[in-house]
Amino acid sequence: MMTKRRKHGRNGACLWAMALSLGSAAATAQEAPQTTQQSGRSSDGRVLEEIIVTTRKREESLQDVPMAITAFTEKDLEDAGIERIEDIALLTPGFNMAPLFGGSGQTPVIRGMMTTIGEPNVGFFVDGVYQSSRATMEALIENVARVEIAKGPQSALYGRNTFGGAVNYITKDPSNNFEGFFEGTLGSDERRDFKGSISGPLIRDKVFFSAGAVHHERDGYFKNDLTGSGLDSRNTEVYHGTLEAFLTDTFGITARIAFENTNDGDEPLQFVTNNAQLFNPLPFPAPPTNQLFVGKMPGFESGFAVTPGETDRENLTTSFTMDWDVGPYTLTAITGFNSLDLHTAIDDDYQARQIHFETTDVDQEEFSQEIRLSSSGDGRFRWMLGGYYYHLDADTRIDDRFVGDAGPLMLAVLGPFQSLISDTEEETDSIAAFGQVDLDITSALTFSFAGRYTHEEKDVTAVDTDPIAGISNPPFVDSLSFDNFTPRLSLDYHLTDENLLYFSAARAVKVGGFNVVTAAGQILPEERSFDPERSWHYELGSKTSWFGGRLTANLNGFLIKWNDQIVRALGQTFAVLNINAGKTTSKGIELEVAARPLPGLDIRGGFAYTDAEYDDFDFTTLLLAGITDTQLAGTQLQYAPSYMANGTVQYRRPLMGEIDIMGRADIAYQSKQNAVQTGDAFTADAILLNLRAGFEMGQHALIFWVDNLTDEESAANGVFITNPGRRFDFAAGAAGLGPATGFEAFGGLALSRAPRSWGVTLRSRF
Repeated sequence: MMTKRRKHGRNGACLWAMALSLGSAAATAQEAPQTTQQSGRSSDGRVLEEIIVTTRKREESLQDVPMAITAFTEKDLEDAGIERIEDIALLTPGFNMAPLFGGSGQTPVIRGMMTTIGEPNVGFFVDGVYQSSRATMEALIENVARVEIAKGPQSALYGRNTFGGAVNYITKDPSNNFEGFFEGTLGSDERRDFKGSISGPLIRDKVFFSAGAVHHERDGYFKNDLTGSGLDSRNTEVYHGTLEAFLTDTFGITARIAFENTNDGDEPLQFVTNNAQLFNPLPFPAPPTNQLFVGKMPGFESGFAVTPGETDRENLTTSFTMDWDVGPYTLTAITGFNSLDLHTAIDDDYQARQIHFETTDVDQEEFSQEIRLSSSGDGRFRWMLGGYYYHLDADTRIDDRFVGDAGPLMLAVLGPFQSLISDTEEETDSIAAFGQVDLDITSALTFSFAGRYTHEEKDVTAVDTDPIAGISNPPFVDSLSFDNFTPRLSLDYHLTDENLLYFSAARAVKVGGFNVVTAAGQILPEERSFDPERSWHYELGSKTSWFGGRLTANLNGFLIKWNDQIVRALGQTFAVLNINAGKTTSKGIELEVAARPLPGLDIRGGFAYTDAEYDDFDFTTLLLAGITDTQLAGTQLQYAPSYMANGTVQYRRPLMGEIDIMGRADIAYQSKQNAVQTGDAFTADAILLNLRAGFEMGQHALIFWVDNLTDEESAANGVFITNPGRRFDFAAGAAGLGPATGFEAFGGLALSRAPRSWGVTLRSRF
């Protein structure tokens, strides 16, 4: 099989080559879906290229996999000018990225399975290596050959945090011929991007290498009125290298290393003014004040005035992969070690006043080991067995305090722990065994079963300190262990070679955790932890090809029953906790169509309808805002738009000689999204239109582009949290240092959308 992989790889490069996606964060060596693109089935230019996937650990046509998967090839990414995962989500029906607090709080949502609590519901992978940090989700997509989005739980084979789906970046293989790449981009807002790479053999057909670097820089889209300079500047540099060797025809190894250094400015965030629900949540007389914002959250274009903050991230990612063919079997071993240092600083009252500031420092290391043995892909019966070990060691310090004179004033009026330093040390050890069998019952009917048994242990030590009062709560030290089994089964039937019907059912589990914030001693011992979430996913779909491969249409319907959902609620002493108190049903349909009616003309489109509603959620936290009807059954989940649609038209044709002309338009629509659990506040419908046009001559291209052509101004996202400025105003009024004002429990924070931008890109391969 090693020889087969070399044959299918570009210029003899092994399929298991791993060069890190630029901007990736800390990772663990777990494998997720991968894809390879092959040439079209004819040379007339009107047949859609076939996409080969290894979602089930073997090579299969995308159209033969009984699962909803959206795949983007390297050429797709290049033609669309895709830079980040948000760009991919806009072109993937049923997939939404909710950038809470900007990029640092990215929340991926597949099929309405939203969570803002703890670890995400969608797992991110680079070459099958799990990325544990949300920082990966805001990273640039560079040096990537393919991206695959697998919808529905991938827990059976891929484990951690694939409760709702998985996103996998597959990086480019080293080459067996010397080659290079350079790309430069100049754009509005002083954008300056430069990237380059080289690759080739050290020993032809035996040892290969690749190395590259990227520099991405731009000024802010928005102005910081406090400093007069750009608000949301960006600066990232990445260096990566891969070394691959075939020691024999059946034994290959790959080593990779990558280092990312990101230095970003602030995010375009502002609090909206509450406009509903007059109430005083305090147990003593105070002026009532509005506790809710109701209606469409605005997308601010000005008014940003903050003490400059920053996001500094240094991420080192390494892995070592061995692939050994032993007769009819293949043994694969992947070892990973990663280190992440993250520092953020935010003026989180989002005002020109010196009131509140938050810094976060994360020091995280991970080690992982996966071993997998699989049979050949021949015959009616196929199998795979594997084992996995993962260790996480993370230290986090969050310094969240009122600054200057505001600190002592808040302490005097409202008591201790208005300012808080939280130190948390976490360790996780996970061991798993997984496997898969596939049986061709007939030449047209196939049954597949996969399953994973996981044992996980978590340890935590947390200390909360009030830096103004100079007091600390007793350390919280605890351990938890979890055991779960996650099966997946599917049945697929080929009506013809071009038409597939399938049904699948899968169980997903996401482990529980701790309530660690111990401010004011409000959390009772029995409230210190929460249990795993569980769900069953059912999918019925078809994958069809028409007119000799010129048109594909894939349609599926899904039903998800989500139990023991982790939600926010009030504890017995009114502490805000994570508890297992929610139930949700999500159901919907998804359609993807691709067509090539004429040589050079590609038309693609997608549509998704998602109905993700709480079946049961007693949101007792609403009592703090004076709302007594706390049952939210029937309410659509946050960040789960009911309707999503996208379309692409691209045309490439000869102009003169060897010069081709290319034009492309991408349009994406998302219906409104709830920004708060009650559904009272929402971000509006949005339509985004991107245009690209230019010239190509062999390996060289000059492309002009415009993103967000219509300058869509709706808010990109919204979230409800404590407004430190409003808290300070109450304390100042209570102390006679300002006008009397009410105490506000929560406020809405709106994230502005990136405005229209434009530029030119020059690309050359040699």
